[in-house]
Amino acid sequence: MSVNKINFNSDLGEQDRAFFEDIDQLLISQIDSANVSCLFHGGHKDVVLEVLKSCKQHNVSIGAHASFLDKKNFGRTIISWDRLLINQLLKDQINFMKDMTKECDISTTHFKPHGALNYLASRDEDLAFEIVKFLKINHPELIMLAPALSKLAKVSEIEGIPTALEVYADRTYEDDATLTPRNIKGSLITDPEKSISHIQNIIHKGSIISRSGLLLPTKIHSICLHSDTPNSVEISKQICILLNSMSISQSKLIDLI
Repeated sequence: MSVNKINFNSDLGEQDRAFFEDIDQLLISQIDSANVSCLFHGGHKDVVLEVLKSCKQHNVSIGAHASFLDKKNFGRTIISWDRLLINQLLKDQINFMKDMTKECDISTTHFKPHGALNYLASRDEDLAFEIVKFLKINHPELIMLAPALSKLAKVSEIEGIPTALEVYADRTYEDDATLTPRNIKGSLITDPEKSISHIQNIIHKGSIISRSGLLLPTKIHSICLHSDTPNSVEISKQICILLNSMSISQSKLIDLI
């Protein structure tokens, strides 16, 4: 598969100031887009503000990283939902991020669910539809950043929302293109060399590659690296080196969709 441009994104503003200074700030110098916490799963308002200021300085585009209200479990616990809950969650968090970016004189350009919300929306077409419907009515200008081959991506594309398809540099996949559950050993890729090999194979083959070796063909617009993955800074550096060696330029989502 021939790829000339790709986006590199990471989830930021989810921790405290020390984490921002040690990890987030270094990632910002490497990535093209940041999915910034809206405080429902982690982070602090003052840290989010610092993330946004640093992203502005490095010309990194901003996305609202929305989740269930679940700080205790970092937004990674499955929660029962209904339409009213989803609408309120999205309204509160997207408005928060738009207010914060406006304060920094920048724009919120994309949306990405976090944790359990992303997990469920990738598998549950009804939830995917509720999220997409909310964006289509209230924020049609936002790009949907969704896992490649997910229900969320499928519904978003069908409904005409600008949709960017992402793959993960630090996670393994199952045969149905879903992420391997975190409670399974080896689901998180923390070795920089393994992560780079993982991404290089995905790009070369134009496919998600499951743990069993199954090839799942897909378009790829973006690579995601979780900031809280051990060795994330080194993995980030190596991804940038890899893309450069493959003559693939890094781009903002808006330049790809």
